[in-house]
Amino acid sequence: MPERILGLDIGASSVKAVLLSRGLRGGYRLLAFRLVDLAAAGGLPEALEQLFADQTFRGSVCVTTLPSGALSFRNVKLPFRDSRKIRQTLPFAVEPLIPAPLDDVFIDYTLVGRAEQPEIFAAVAPRSLVGERTALLAPYVRETAVIDIDAVPLAVRLIEKPGFPEAALILAVGSGETTAVFTAGGRIVHVRSYPFGGETVKEPGAIAPEVAEPRGEPCDRFLTELRNTQESLLWQGGLAQPPGRIILTGGGSRAPGLAEGLAALFSVPIEPTNLAEREGIEIDAALGQSWDPAVMDQALAMAARPMAKREGFNFRQRASEARAGYGELRDRLKKAAVAALVVLALAGIEIGLGDYTDRLRLAALKRDIAAEFKKSYPEATRIVDPLTQLRGKIAEARKLSAGTGDAASSPTVLDLLKELAGLAPPGLLLTSLNLDGDVIAIKGEVRDFDAVDTIKKELANSNRFKAVTVGSTAMTKQGGAVEFDLKITVKK
Repeated sequence: MPERILGLDIGASSVKAVLLSRGLRGGYRLLAFRLVDLAAAGGLPEALEQLFADQTFRGSVCVTTLPSGALSFRNVKLPFRDSRKIRQTLPFAVEPLIPAPLDDVFIDYTLVGRAEQPEIFAAVAPRSLVGERTALLAPYVRETAVIDIDAVPLAVRLIEKPGFPEAALILAVGSGETTAVFTAGGRIVHVRSYPFGGETVKEPGAIAPEVAEPRGEPCDRFLTELRNTQESLLWQGGLAQPPGRIILTGGGSRAPGLAEGLAALFSVPIEPTNLAEREGIEIDAALGQSWDPAVMDQALAMAARPMAKREGFNFRQRASEARAGYGELRDRLKKAAVAALVVLALAGIEIGLGDYTDRLRLAALKRDIAAEFKKSYPEATRIVDPLTQLRGKIAEARKLSAGTGDAASSPTVLDLLKELAGLAPPGLLLTSLNLDGDVIAIKGEVRDFDAVDTIKKELANSNRFKAVTVGSTAMTKQGGAVEFDLKITVKK
């Protein structure tokens, strides 16, 4: 019997459900789909109740996602590729950068690049959110097999296809939030959420449909933030080149002027998604008449997502591993308690026995200690002092996490960079940035000398900066721009 998989896209304003059947040979067929408006239903629990009132959607294996805006993302470098070592070390690496205790979050990751020391793109999700999502779906589905992140399943399906560009940007535009997924070399390198959506675009003055240039707030602010994110990734090395294509999806992606504004600002092709056509998914003519790829493609990608992790994320699997780990620890503690009682009983009975019996018991305990030590530290070649060696291993892991790239970044520095990015006007090309104590030195290029004064005024109005001084200014060798340098004194 073909497997039935339900892709459930839970957004801020609606729930989109796509039910696929997957045959033994891997082909997909669309069985049903539906969109439920949250406001009309009265909330998410009511919307799910309304959706699953249709028995067609009940009892399936479910794949869903978490909103990217509720998660934290970090880039980390570790000196190994082994997945077991990465999972053991990664929590120490991200712990200084997350506001919640490690016991309150699940951490999953994907590798960026293929070098011997790859960069790791880590995602941190609240355990409470994963638990709530699982509990909401439990009465209706056979199993929630995968909990991924927003547009990531769609991005993974797209980048697997031949001919996909080396670098690309997938934008999932919802009603009030947009998720951007940057890809490079067939892998996901960055995910970011923006407080911008289709309803925002429709506000008066957001975009003038008759012109290519975006104008007004908040659309202009969104495009500027998106461009700043791209330039930051290029500067940090997360992207080796700008995205060669922007792919739009989501209900808000067809707002008048949005695609034109993106094309004008980034000078790359803009294209909508049509995953069913790309994947060759069979859709009956009756269903095809009302099928809308822009609205339903994310749910379709979830339903077509393989159960194995591959390049995506799965916080449901992390939750299962955590429960299994707790059960294993509980069983081991019970066994240890029984063993301790046995040892104590034997010690009380055999007080009067000779030295030979004591030596036998000691040898047995040493063997047990060695066996447990090997389980926790399998790469150790010699066992000298198990307690000291394990403490050293933990200290080594903490030192490694303390000196890891972005994981050791100072929050103060991040605040300053965020302030600079927010105040930087359009058209600024930043060529150098240096922070020395409380002085930031910036070099860049703008279109003319008036733009330099504009940048100085914008930065001087910040509450974080004490003084802004313009150094040298000169025309570039080609004569098409103005080079300048600024010194900014940070308030203490």
